Amino acid sequence: MNLLLGHDKLLLFLERTAREGRPAHAYLFSGREGVGKKLAALRFACLLNCPDKRNDPDDSCQVCRRIIQGAHPDVRVEEPEKGMIRIEKVRSLNRAFRFAPIEARYRVVIINDAHLMNLAAQNAMLKTLEEPPAFAVLILVSSRPSVLLPTVRSRCRRLRFGSLPTESVALILERKGISRSKALVLAAMSTGSAGRALEMEHGSFIGLRDKVLAAFSNPGATGIRGALELSAAVSVDRSTAIQAIDIACTWIRDVLIEQIGAEGMGKVHVDLLDRISEAAQHQSSEQLISVYEELVKAAELIEADINVNRNLVMDVTLLKALRIMAGPGLGVAIAGG
Repeated sequence: MNLLLGHDKLLLFLERTAREGRPAHAYLFSGREGVGKKLAALRFACLLNCPDKRNDPDDSCQVCRRIIQGAHPDVRVEEPEKGMIRIEKVRSLNRAFRFAPIEARYRVVIINDAHLMNLAAQNAMLKTLEEPPAFAVLILVSSRPSVLLPTVRSRCRRLRFGSLPTESVALILERKGISRSKALVLAAMSTGSAGRALEMEHGSFIGLRDKVLAAFSNPGATGIRGALELSAAVSVDRSTAIQAIDIACTWIRDVLIEQIGAEGMGKVHVDLLDRISEAAQHQSSEQLISVYEELVKAAELIEADINVNRNLVMDVTLLKALRIMAGPGLGVAIAGG
């Protein structure tokens, strides 16, 4: 099953490199988390060593299957341990690079989250980067390449993986067995990261979304009690608060898109089109923009200060936002609880 989508130009470049048999000795695959960098590195390892020279390695090739499963003696994937990659690990890799491949054409080492190498480990890595064996290919995978030493970065061929198109993320989710409607919502909320979309699907995102949109799609019925209950639910930690604000902001955006008829921009909450249409008829664009600004202020406060009272920020923000959206009618609802 191909879960690597959305990087056609980079994959074509890697296919051509493997076909010509002239890979660089070291690569740096950079880009935000969850866009397929590690999968691309594994695919490149397959392309370099596939005996059938396939452009699309799959389970029918025993060599490719062993590489993907981590069972090939000439392809290693190294992960951080306890949030760090230490010098001992890099020294072990350096020793492995001294020996020719046992079965494959190239000995490939993939270091995932390479930015977690400590300074000593990065300096140790320089020896291999400066004197690479002809049969060795090193691939550093990182979402924070600026943390790596300039001397490490400069010795690698850098490939930057951008954010994925929404449709590509949705297709990846569908191939994981997620329904089309749910996949589209998760993909739109993921901002181009399939990894983030999968985390949301496995976590509490859908329940959180239901709570936030229940309030924002019907602010007049929420009341002060509902607003404060929602605030308590979303303030449990920093990431939940930010995610709740993101959900509310995308709702506001969807309603504004409906109001101005800009369908080409694409809505996020595509499973709630009737509710979006209804909200667009009952709320003015001025109200919506004002609410959006309040939400952005809250997000900035929570992100900027780890010690900020999240519950208080969300109390004030949600009460103010719901008042603005419901207009004079919420005064009664708020006053009555």
